[in-house]
Amino acid sequence: MQTINIFNQDLVVRDELCSSSPLHTIKGLPSLRLYIKPTDNCNANCLFCANEQSKDFGTIDLKKLEYVITYLKQHNVLHGVSITGGEPMTNPDIIFKILDMVYRIDPNMEVQVSTNGHNLLRFLDYKDVNKLESIHISRHHYDDEINRSIFHSSTIATTEDIMRLQQELDDKRIININTIVMKDYIDSLREIRRMLDYASRVGVYKVGFVSLMQCNQFAKDHFINFNDIFSHLDEDFIVGHHFYNGDYCECIDGLYLSEYNKLIEFYARMVKNNTCPCTNQLVYTSDNRLTKGFTKQLLYK
Repeated sequence: MQTINIFNQDLVVRDELCSSSPLHTIKGLPSLRLYIKPTDNCNANCLFCANEQSKDFGTIDLKKLEYVITYLKQHNVLHGVSITGGEPMTNPDIIFKILDMVYRIDPNMEVQVSTNGHNLLRFLDYKDVNKLESIHISRHHYDDEINRSIFHSSTIATTEDIMRLQQELDDKRIININTIVMKDYIDSLREIRRMLDYASRVGVYKVGFVSLMQCNQFAKDHFINFNDIFSHLDEDFIVGHHFYNGDYCECIDGLYLSEYNKLIEFYARMVKNNTCPCTNQLVYTSDNRLTKGFTKQLLYK
């Protein structure tokens, strides 16, 4: 770990890359991803929502956000931006203004947007949509009706919405599907295969499987250790890497040959310890504070 100074505060950050062994580390340059939460409003009501503990319900100040991003770029600690929430696409026009601002500061910035698919087709209104590194669509089941029941919402993306956006994008690799691994839903190798076959059918090239953050009783009751599934893959899976970030988290990636005879990328990730000894990311909140991760520890206001 290494201590850096930003906004006149000392910040302990990682100077190690994820390693293929939990016992060995690889030195690297300290860098941070900035998560921007334009809003904490959401059209869904997921029982496992980790954002319930960190809602701020402010009104984002774009000039202040621009100052923060510029400052972080000038100090060479920013390697990417993720726009999250709440549900960011409850106000697409604000999202597009944020994206314009980020690309004005750095035309080559890696930018992700995470969404449950609310107003998904509004991305087609954004002139630089193909510059995005990725649009991460949270989708926790291959069946539209079951997926709606998980989100407790009828305004999330449907299969038809995802296919329409995918067809219109020039860069077909922008859309990623993110799926929570949890009991009673996507909870076995058979269900993983069905989810990957679904993604292959709709034309998506990459699916991420994430174990639940054990933030409440529902999440604890439905938690599945991703190794219980992904350490027993069959011949249709080609495992690429198995990475460890100390005792904090681990992940694997690889390729899957779908029933449509197409290769699709997959990755799986599990956070093992909700308390990390260093800062892995910064968060700009909807009430215009910069915090050390999602812990609400103030860095700049």
